[in-house]
Amino acid sequence: MNAKKVSFKWWYNEFPHTQFSEDFWRVKLIQHTLLLACSVFPILSLVNVFVFNDIQLALIDATGFVLSLAVYIAFRKTGKITLTAWLLSLTVTSIMLLFLISVEGRAYSLVWATIILPFTFFLLGRRGGTLLSSITLCVCVYLVHKQAESGVPITLSTGSLLNVLEAAIVQLLLFRFYEGTRHTAFNQLKAEHLASKHLSETDYLTGVYNRAKFLSLVSSLLASNTAKNHCLVILDLDDFKLVNDQYGHNAGDAVLKAFADALRVHTREDDIIARWGGEEFVLLLKDVSLEQAERRVKHLLGVVQRLSTLDTSVSFSAGITQCNRTSGIDELVKAADDALYQAKRNGKSCVYSAS
Repeated sequence: MNAKKVSFKWWYNEFPHTQFSEDFWRVKLIQHTLLLACSVFPILSLVNVFVFNDIQLALIDATGFVLSLAVYIAFRKTGKITLTAWLLSLTVTSIMLLFLISVEGRAYSLVWATIILPFTFFLLGRRGGTLLSSITLCVCVYLVHKQAESGVPITLSTGSLLNVLEAAIVQLLLFRFYEGTRHTAFNQLKAEHLASKHLSETDYLTGVYNRAKFLSLVSSLLASNTAKNHCLVILDLDDFKLVNDQYGHNAGDAVLKAFADALRVHTREDDIIARWGGEEFVLLLKDVSLEQAERRVKHLLGVVQRLSTLDTSVSFSAGITQCNRTSGIDELVKAADDALYQAKRNGKSCVYSAS
C-alpha cells in the first residue's frame, strides 16, 4: 500500500521567477524558513512549558511564531521579496538575541549566532548581510560582556570565547567573498542565458524573430482569443534569386537586411515581424481590419521599391489573411500562403487579400 505524500503546496505562493532569476532561491529560502518557523516554534513553546517549565523560553518561541506568521501573511499579500527578506532576517536575529539574554550568558547560546551569517548573506546580499551580521555579533559580544560583569557564570573560557568570535569573523569574510562570487557568477550566467535565448529566437542575419518564435507568439495570441482583429501577412521578395546571381550573396544579404529594417521602421512597435525562411518574411499586424492591413502593406511596398540598396529595383508580393477565433496557426499560414501565390500569379509586386 502506497503511503500518501504530504503536500505543502497550499503554503507556497507562486511567483513568476525562473531558476535563472536571482530571486528564485531567495523566495524558496523565505518560504521554507517561514514554514519551518511556523511549525517548530509552537512545538518548542509547548515543550518549554510542559516539559522544562520554562515560561520565558516559551514566550520567546511564541513570539517567534507570531512574528513568522505575520511575515508570511505580509509576504502572501504584497509579494515584496526584499522587504520580506529584511523582515525575516530581523525576526531570526531578534529571536536569537532574546534567547541569548534568556539563558543568562550560558556559553552554548553563542553557537546560534553563527547561523546569522549564511542566512542574512543569502537573503540580503553582501551589504545587507555584512551590516546585519556585524550588528548581531557586536550585540552578542556586548551582552556576554555585560553578563560576565554582573557575575553570571559563563561556562566558556576566555580562549574559547575568542575562538568563537574569530571563527565568526572568518565566516563573515568567507560569506562576503562567497556572496560576491555568487553574484558575479549569476550575472555571467544570466547574460549567457539571455544571449542564448536571443540567438534561439531571432534570425541571425536580419535580427527579426525567426519562424519558431513567430509561431510561438501567434499561437499564444490565438489561444488567448485576442487575435480576432489581427492580420497575418506573408511577404516574398520578387526575383530574389536573380539578385544573388547577378550581384552575389553578400549583396543579397544586404537586401534582406535593408528589407527587414524597412519592416521595423514602417510597422508599429506591437506588430510582430519574422523571417519565415529564405527571402520570405511574415508579419502579424495587430488591431487592423483586412482593408487597413492591405493599405499598410501597399504603402510598405512603395517604400521598399524606393530602397537604394542596389542599382536594380526591389519589390515583394504579399498575401494577407484575417485572423479569427476558430482558425489555428496552420490554417492562417495556409490562407496567407495561398493569397501570396495568387499575388505572384497576378504579376508580382502586388498585394492580395484572402476573403
